[in-house]
Amino acid sequence: MSQVILARNTINYRRRHASYNFGQLKTFLMIVSMGITISFLSVMMLVHFNQVSTRGYTIKYLEVKRQELIEQNEIIQNNLLEKKALTMLSVTDKANSMHKPSDVHYVSGYSAIAKK
Repeated sequence: MSQVILARNTINYRRRHASYNFGQLKTFLMIVSMGITISFLSVMMLVHFNQVSTRGYTIKYLEVKRQELIEQNEIIQNNLLEKKALTMLSVTDKANSMHKPSDVHYVSGYSAIAKK
């Protein structure tokens, strides 16, 4: 029994057990660091997907707004064309309030006065 006790007190025995404990600690630290790395990457992926989906909603909203503006522009262009049309001009109040000239004589020769 004394030999067993002496065998435990030797330097080689202590080194073997110290390296065994260090190996266990090394394995534990490696597993913990892998877990932290995986967790960090998972959070970063979630943040990235959130940003992408937010951009998608923003793009969709802007496309809808653009389509509405295009439709409003078409309506305004149609109204402008109607206002510029000669048929529309003849129907306006200003055109109806004008009087048609009856008998018109144009200036002939060198006289500067128009005749009626």
